[in-house]
Amino acid sequence: MILNEDFKRYSRVRDVGRWYVTRFVQDVAAALPAGTRVLDAGAGECAYKPFFNHCRYTAVDLAVGESRWTYRNLDSIATLDQLPFADAGFDAVLNTQTLEHLRRPAESVQEFYRVLRPGGTLYLSAPMAHMEHQQPYDFFRYTSFGLRELAERAGFAAGDVRVEAFGGMFTRWGYELPHALNVMPYSGIPQRQYNARGIALLPVKAVLFGFIRLTQLLLFALDRFDKKRDYPFGWSMIAVKAAH
Repeated sequence: MILNEDFKRYSRVRDVGRWYVTRFVQDVAAALPAGTRVLDAGAGECAYKPFFNHCRYTAVDLAVGESRWTYRNLDSIATLDQLPFADAGFDAVLNTQTLEHLRRPAESVQEFYRVLRPGGTLYLSAPMAHMEHQQPYDFFRYTSFGLRELAERAGFAAGDVRVEAFGGMFTRWGYELPHALNVMPYSGIPQRQYNARGIALLPVKAVLFGFIRLTQLLLFALDRFDKKRDYPFGWSMIAVKAAH
């Protein structure tokens, strides 16, 4: 399987957001029994498919938004608010970092609920802080209460929904800090479209980069002291459909 962007290779300092999401998916996959019917809804390139080699994995995505990706790994191309699958056809639905890109998120979560069997589980992650990306397909950011509202409106019982923060305040700062480099002019060297000002400032950018990396490590170490966890960059949600 060819991937143009392999999330599994990202370290915590390179992309703390993706690092947390990848570990969430790894834990989900490790807990699922062999033969579990898994729908990866909003799968993109199917970067997480290898984690589910022991499962019956199906991937669906609308296949828009990221020009660098290849969507040839998908099993189906469809909007997530109109899934082309039968009721109760899956034991688990995975939806990672996709909810912000959906024009109809409430209807999409309702579809996740519909295609889950009774007793099945939705595993979802969503950002509360993120720069605009995959423009123009970037519409929303979420609080923990917003995610709970979507899940309960779809049919999940309040007591069967668990939302947890990806890190705390210091992790969020460590996540945001590297974006400060975006104010520096781009050198254009990789594309051979040279920007003299950007090239001249490369030594300054290198110093800033080193400072940012060291600061990130300090912030990650401090994160243990944030007990409230109400200012993260994003959330994981696990919602179980009631067994009838």
